[in-house]
Amino acid sequence: MEENKNYELEDLQEQEEQSALDFQTIYSTLILNWKWFLLSIVLCCALAVAYVKLAPKVFQSSTKILIKDDESKKSGGAAGAAAAAMSNLSLGFMSSSNGIDNETEILNSRFLVQQTIKNLKLYAEYKHGGMLVDTLIYAKQEVNVDMDTTSLKQLNAPMKLTITREGGIYHVKGKYFKPIDAETFEKAPYEINKTLAKLPAQIRTKAGTLTLTQNPVYELKEGTELKVEMISPFKASKEYFKRLTMNQTKKTANTVELTFNDESRERGVDFLNGLIDAYNYQANIDKNEIQKRTEDFINSRLAKISTELTGNDTNLEKYKQKNRMVDIGLNAKQAVLSSDQFDQELNKANMQVELLNEIGKYMDQPANKYQPIPTNVGLEDESATALIGQYNSLALTRKQLLHSASEDSPVVTPITAQLEDLMTAIKRAMFQARINMKIQRNSIADMASKYEKTIGVTPEQEKALTQIGRQQSVTSGLYLMLLQKREETSMSLASTADKAKIIEPAAFVDKVSPKGIIALLIAFILGVAIPAGIIYLRELLRSKILGHDDVEKLTQLPIIGDIPTASANGSKGNIVIQENKSNLMSEIFRGLRTNLQLAGDDKEKVFIVTSTTTGEGKTFIASNLAMSLALLEKKTIMVGLDIRKPRMAELFSIGDRQHGITNILANEECNWEEVKAQIVTSGVNHNLDLLTAGPTPANPGELMVRKSLKQTIALLKEHYDYVIIDTAPVGLVADTLQLSKLADRTLFVCRADFSTKSSFTYINKLDEQKKLPNISIVINDIDLSKKKFAYSYGFGKYSKNGNRSFGFYGLFSNNTNDDSIKI
Repeated sequence: MEENKNYELEDLQEQEEQSALDFQTIYSTLILNWKWFLLSIVLCCALAVAYVKLAPKVFQSSTKILIKDDESKKSGGAAGAAAAAMSNLSLGFMSSSNGIDNETEILNSRFLVQQTIKNLKLYAEYKHGGMLVDTLIYAKQEVNVDMDTTSLKQLNAPMKLTITREGGIYHVKGKYFKPIDAETFEKAPYEINKTLAKLPAQIRTKAGTLTLTQNPVYELKEGTELKVEMISPFKASKEYFKRLTMNQTKKTANTVELTFNDESRERGVDFLNGLIDAYNYQANIDKNEIQKRTEDFINSRLAKISTELTGNDTNLEKYKQKNRMVDIGLNAKQAVLSSDQFDQELNKANMQVELLNEIGKYMDQPANKYQPIPTNVGLEDESATALIGQYNSLALTRKQLLHSASEDSPVVTPITAQLEDLMTAIKRAMFQARINMKIQRNSIADMASKYEKTIGVTPEQEKALTQIGRQQSVTSGLYLMLLQKREETSMSLASTADKAKIIEPAAFVDKVSPKGIIALLIAFILGVAIPAGIIYLRELLRSKILGHDDVEKLTQLPIIGDIPTASANGSKGNIVIQENKSNLMSEIFRGLRTNLQLAGDDKEKVFIVTSTTTGEGKTFIASNLAMSLALLEKKTIMVGLDIRKPRMAELFSIGDRQHGITNILANEECNWEEVKAQIVTSGVNHNLDLLTAGPTPANPGELMVRKSLKQTIALLKEHYDYVIIDTAPVGLVADTLQLSKLADRTLFVCRADFSTKSSFTYINKLDEQKKLPNISIVINDIDLSKKKFAYSYGFGKYSKNGNRSFGFYGLFSNNTNDDSIKI
């Protein structure tokens, strides 16, 4: 139970530490930099407000239409049924190509958008000039500007005009580029500077002729600046096409919803209505093409038959005049009647054969390839008629798709292949019909020949007269039939209905942009994100450590001391710990001393103090740590083994440069008397002695491997409780590594805002390879004058005798004095 309680307490402590860490992060990034965050948020929100006020407003308009099915598919009778059946069999999964998807593709084509822009003259945009932004005008412009169609088509670069009025006189200024061809322009712009006494007027330019007319409702006021920008409908259609969207409301319905975004509500509504009108107009043209071709075919046949009919009448008249005939006898009347009946059937068969031949010739003409085939001309073969109807439907669909796609488009290619297949099927059906009709005609001719033999007994004049009358009757009947078909075709042309029916009229829906709330929200997020990103990037690019948190992220080694920037406070040299005095630095080094003792055991006596490079304060840490241990009434000695650049004597203000460990290491072996002779007192505490570096030798590297060094450390361990060794920087020379077997623990000193992050890669490698014993980290020179570190390292109120408050560590830091020590 006690163990569980201990675990719970440990978990609680960890959570509290994590919460404190999170609060510290928030404090350091937000609270400490609140001015930058506030400034950024204010600026971003101000820019957002300016954007909402100055950015052009975009409105959305919408309409819903019903696309009707092709009326030719609804025709009843066997022909309609056969066509539907053949469509399902021959087209397979492509049977929907004539449905809503293709119509939506046509409706959403740039060709129709361009036609709408031409019809509504949207290629000219009008604005009133303002101080900051111009105001768009639609349908209320005081002056209308237009250009001839040919020049307008080549005007791919914008032509910008400014129109002002002064005393009834119009001043027109502007710039434009002269087109060289459809894609390139002359580099230098041409200028327009004209004065017009009255409107309407024309201005001739190298790009085309401009026509200016007065709006009968609105008049341009003096001081008002009317800006006009003109561009070709093709270029304008690109921008309009991007803002147009359409969606099928339901998969099972032929209804389509069109939406359009524009700066003007009225223009958006007019554009949608104009687009539907252009679609209906184009659809009606395509639907009427079959009827027109049929009408032309009937007219050509009527002209030919009319000539034949006139010739028959003339022949009959001449024959009667020549034979002086007034009336025909009634001999063999019954035979003649029967013969006439079969002759009529024979003529009907001949007429069907002739129609088949004429339609075949029409289809073989190259100009009529993939074009609709005339229908409703009297052809009685149902199979051929059904196939022709299906062919015409696909031909119209292909032609509609070619408005917005090329012949090689994946949408058009399958339909072209189907037309080829249907053409072959139509020719095969007509061939079979022609054979059947010839067989029927031969049978009728045999029966007619029997009655002809009976008629042979009649006078030759009566026989000839009958033949002439028969030919006249056949021609007349064909003529009357074609006249009837032409009337039917004309009525069909006159009664063409629109393909798109408006369900919901075009109307304004909502404002799309700018959204004030969204803009402010984005501005607020950016206002927080920009300084946070800069702070994060600054921290990411910083190459030097700043404090405890940085070191924790770089190494798993224990950190046993955080030493702030210190001042000597009147003590000897750079010794900041004073006997019988309690101050900030004394408490800091007491904590370091305690952590050092807790990190090991009582048997640890020899401590190496080193660093990666010079200037990180290892000698300062070693001397004050030795002083702190001496205050425990422990015999302590500090050994200066940084014999290349000794600093220990200077730190303790010792002028003796003759005594030192180099005198001992000059010999291969040593004894205690020789070692004792080189030891000097520290002058700051009777329990602290010093074994300085001594005279600088010529071969410091060789001295570190002498047997006498090992003997010296062993003798010092016998006579002292603690041995603190100040060594050379381990990152510069290999001297310190020679001491790894002689020491019990290593204190690796790094300095805030001085030591690089990359140096910890080397420190971690030393620990992994066990080149130094029991490495612990000490962070030196933490600047507590910075609020971030004053908060991080502050330990609250610490009082002495209940009346003196030391406050936070940062209150004792003074980096601006010359007394600040950074060794």
